[in-house]
Amino acid sequence: MKPIRHLTRAAVLAVTFTVPCVAGAAVDEATAQALARDLNAALSAATGVIADLQADINAAKVSKSAVTPDAIASAFVSRYEKSVGKPYDAAAKDVSGQARDALHKAVRETIARHEGQIVKGGPDAFVPAYFRAQVLKRLNESALSKAVKVYATNRDGELINEDWSVKTTMKNSPLAGEVAGLMKTGALEPVAKRVGDRYLGYWPMKLAPACVTCHARNGLKQTEGGFGGALVIEVTVK
Repeated sequence: MKPIRHLTRAAVLAVTFTVPCVAGAAVDEATAQALARDLNAALSAATGVIADLQADINAAKVSKSAVTPDAIASAFVSRYEKSVGKPYDAAAKDVSGQARDALHKAVRETIARHEGQIVKGGPDAFVPAYFRAQVLKRLNESALSKAVKVYATNRDGELINEDWSVKTTMKNSPLAGEVAGLMKTGALEPVAKRVGDRYLGYWPMKLAPACVTCHARNGLKQTEGGFGGALVIEVTVK
């Protein structure tokens, strides 16, 4: 799985992952780095499953058996494991295991809620960014700690709603200024570093053809391969 994934404007939400055993606690920098990488890979894998089905969904030709919660969860786990070369261990008692478990549940809940919509299909009936937004919404509504936060955001000029901007989604984050500065450059290289008592994982999202086409229908002119926002993972460190 490539670290750069596409992002549509509808996907911009902030979420917090909980680790019950370390709720609100800081972790060491090495753990924070590993967790950020793992969450990025997992979220990219989950979104990629829907991207693979996009043509069939748009054409209302998706197989009902391919979009059950079990089928999507299985495809998501397989994609993750192929990408990172290790099992998707949602039963692990560490920070990453707890985050994987929360994400797996959110994926299943999202598909269960929208299964009929996906099968009915039609142009842009269920796009990857909408799926991601719904998954993040469910994670954000869980009983989670503030040890880890994940944001999907974009530059003001590429947003439908200002509530999805960096200044809004990250208004309580000490990394807001740092991320806003990275956004302005439009660079496509990931950034990973410690900033004060936070670990920052910043993964730019590259616009895929389907993203550009969908956005154009909403009045936004973009270029395939260009900057399409970023996934930001913030971990509190010791």
